[in-house]
Amino acid sequence: MKENDQNKIIAGIDGSKGGWVCVSACLNDIKNPKFEVFSKFDEIINKKFNLVLVDMPIGLEKKLIKGGRDVDREARAMLYKNKSSIFNPPSRMTLKAKDYPEANKINKNQGLGLSKQSWFLIKKIKEIDKLLKIKKRPKIFESHPELIFQVMKGEAVETKKSTAEGIKERINLLLANGFNKKFINKFINKKDKFYKDDDFIDSCSLFWSAIRVSKGEEINIPNTIIKDEKGIIMQMKI
Repeated sequence: MKENDQNKIIAGIDGSKGGWVCVSACLNDIKNPKFEVFSKFDEIINKKFNLVLVDMPIGLEKKLIKGGRDVDREARAMLYKNKSSIFNPPSRMTLKAKDYPEANKINKNQGLGLSKQSWFLIKKIKEIDKLLKIKKRPKIFESHPELIFQVMKGEAVETKKSTAEGIKERINLLLANGFNKKFINKFINKKDKFYKDDDFIDSCSLFWSAIRVSKGEEINIPNTIIKDEKGIIMQMKI
């Protein structure tokens, strides 16, 4: 890492019921991250972030095949457990749909039906897709918390993040990988209307991977860069 890179700000961002949750820090002070929430994704522009990892599909195919994009198929193959957490994103044409029946119809015409999970995330996918058109923005990459926690552990994470056992296991993995217990405890178990515990924990994992990316230590899925018709890279960084 170059010396001037130490002043760069990195962030891990996850979607939540209220919008977006974010863990960020300057590279010269990564032991003291900041947690905040945004209603809209484009609010990150004012934060002067240099690098962002987000748990949301980036780059969309026009035509769809079984298993989704190359990045989805490869990531799913790498994930030992909870493979269903990696879902097929919509086609680019589906973003214009006004409701789920219309979206499902458009998606089917492009090769695959659309899951309700994908439909519920279309608004957030569109927010990121819109921001990618702006030249003066941070570097934004797709990532996936379940794969990150698997890398942290070095083996399968058997628990589900929606359970108390799963939350506990993931917190322990964060603590074992450099996070401060005081920081975790400050934002967990808050029963906040804006975010759930697993949203916060996922944003922490994404921040951890952002550190890896800043050091050039990330895993790229797939290893070869593939772009969609708009020139957007479809690749996860773990």
